[in-house]
Amino acid sequence: MSMSPTRKEFPDDKDNIREAMKLERFICPTREINYPCVICKECRLMDLKQFALKNGFIEKTKNSSLISLILEMRDPFDDMLLKRLSISLAEATGIIQKEPEPGFSITFYLSEALLEKIEEKEKLVEFIADFQHRFLSETIAARSALNKWERSTTQRLIWDMSIK
Repeated sequence: MSMSPTRKEFPDDKDNIREAMKLERFICPTREINYPCVICKECRLMDLKQFALKNGFIEKTKNSSLISLILEMRDPFDDMLLKRLSISLAEATGIIQKEPEPGFSITFYLSEALLEKIEEKEKLVEFIADFQHRFLSETIAARSALNKWERSTTQRLIWDMSIK
């Protein structure tokens, strides 16, 4: 007789993301500051934990986490949009790494200090869990804007060349 697994035996991505956000202040014994353990990974005190996601991977330490996702990219245009978006979000928020971890499309960096600034953490959980769909939606909007620009520019240039 086999029993089917319950939801608690296999936590979903949102549960794993919530777990990755359970961080605490930790003074590095080597650097003597609250340095992100997930970047350093030099001492045993960091308490490294790893979680698989449907489309990614989480590395969590005492005071910081990396949530890396693999996104379905349709073409080089999507690659370019994600790279530019990642850089822009990294500069604006500090939550996204400019360069993702090797083998991944995007990496979210969370630290105890950064999470203190976020009022509604559940919104961040939803954002990360739904990032693939949000990104797809945004690329559709970008393609539409590009197509509109192409049509209007073509018409204007044809007019400028006096071609009927």
